[in-house]
Amino acid sequence: MPANSDNSRRLGWVIRELLSHPLYSFVTCWNWKAAALSIILRAPVYVATTLRYGWKTASFAGLVEAIFAAVVAGVYAALTQAIRFSEPQSMVAALLLVVLPGITLGMDALVHYVMRTPNLVTGVLVSLAVSVLSSAFNWYSMRRGTLLVGAAARPFGADILALPILIMRFLSEPFVLLWRNLKSFCTALV
Repeated sequence: MPANSDNSRRLGWVIRELLSHPLYSFVTCWNWKAAALSIILRAPVYVATTLRYGWKTASFAGLVEAIFAAVVAGVYAALTQAIRFSEPQSMVAALLLVVLPGITLGMDALVHYVMRTPNLVTGVLVSLAVSVLSSAFNWYSMRRGTLLVGAAARPFGADILALPILIMRFLSEPFVLLWRNLKSFCTALV
């Protein structure tokens, strides 16, 4: 992608480029870091929501989710990494925080339905909440150079060490923005 092109950051242009090379974009650039973290976050959701049906059922549900999460999260994060600086940011946000979690939720529900996971609705709803939050965090952290794969990547250990500070900043950012806006509003009133 030419970095100096005005179109190179437009979301539609970036997606067309990704889709013109799908094997490279989504298999070669599969984000193993996000896949590993997704397994850690998502598999326990299904273990917890199916535990009352016994350890065997809960373990199977967790295994199904771990496999699903590894594949889907790696592809999803490859897309997130590719579009992290695309414009307009509102469209990137809609894609990453609404459209893709909705598609992922549908696929997740179908996989668990086929595998006969009990307590499916609870598992899927909790999984949706985790997906939206993790997607937002992945986007946030990737814009700051963390959890990237390929040429722009740092060692995974460095990413892990950066996560606590990134998580605190991610969680506090809405409050910081609110404070700045209130401060500007109050200054404008005076």
